[in-house]
Amino acid sequence: MIRCLALLGLVACGPKPATKQAPDPKHVAQPALPDVPFSELDLDQRAEFMKQNILPAMQPLFRDHDPTKYAKFGCPTCHGDGATDGDFDMPNEKLPVLDFADMKKFKPADIEWMKTKIQPTMAKLLREDEHTEDNPSGFGCLNCHTAAGG
Repeated sequence: MIRCLALLGLVACGPKPATKQAPDPKHVAQPALPDVPFSELDLDQRAEFMKQNILPAMQPLFRDHDPTKYAKFGCPTCHGDGATDGDFDMPNEKLPVLDFADMKKFKPADIEWMKTKIQPTMAKLLREDEHTEDNPSGFGCLNCHTAAGG
């Protein structure tokens, strides 16, 4: 009888059922995307691609470069305020306008960071060749920024 009471006590006082918690975003299934270049994705797939690939890769690059300026790195950082309304058109005229004949208004470290970190990483993520003198149609500065004089 004492054993039965002890057993009942253990069962009654045993672990409480787990409460439902929100799933850990790292362990939530992501929609599968086709294994094709970004340019071949439809609008919904592009948005998902950006969430799954671009944001997690680019956020640390921007924050490492300037933690204060890019503390709130997200879609509007590159796409502008219209991103909150679903406007993701690029290039974004709100980003610094580039005048390749006179780049003195930019810090050399910022230009180097864009050339060696941002441009090649974006090109690779988008599965595009990088812009070079030999490949002027590759991914480069003017995919995101506008140029002075049009």
